[in-house]
Amino acid sequence: MVLAERQTAGRGRRGRAWVSPGGGLYFSVLLRPVQPLPLLSLAAGVALVDACQLGGLKWPNDLLAPDGRKLAGVLVEAEIQDGGAQAVYLGVGLNVEPDGLPLGAAGLAEFRPVDRAELLAELLWALEMWASAPPEAVGRAWRRRNCTLGQWVRVTMGENTVEGVAVDLAADGALIVQTRAGQRTVRAGDVVHLRHRQA
Repeated sequence: MVLAERQTAGRGRRGRAWVSPGGGLYFSVLLRPVQPLPLLSLAAGVALVDACQLGGLKWPNDLLAPDGRKLAGVLVEAEIQDGGAQAVYLGVGLNVEPDGLPLGAAGLAEFRPVDRAELLAELLWALEMWASAPPEAVGRAWRRRNCTLGQWVRVTMGENTVEGVAVDLAADGALIVQTRAGQRTVRAGDVVHLRHRQA
């Protein structure tokens, strides 16, 4: 594991900048995965909820505060050889102190007292447990901790967009969306919750 007090070039999915002021938890862990990559991503989200003891998961693994602001994100990158992942780099950015965070982001300390060393230990313990849990258990745990299912969402995948109600997870961790044209299975993309269904 590599832990940083702050990052000057933190990044999230699709190369987006991740603002990383002091007072957060920013770390990367090298894993030899047991889970398939999509399920490992979900497992990391479940571990975040368990360690933080609050919030809900926006598919696949963004942790949202009770008021909907973003608390944490996970980035999973793999080294692929001979058709399989040989090593996985799991990066976690968890906002703890609220100072210096951008609009729309929340710090965990706004909701409960936090000792960062204890929080890191709890998060690593939860990550170890969920990263090796049976796939069915990961799916059940994610469903109990999510704030995506039942919501009207727009999922952007490059130039393609899927819009509808998020209804379930597939066995491989993909998101199942009920659109006007039928169910679509989404395996990668950016999810945006829509407050009101579009006519």
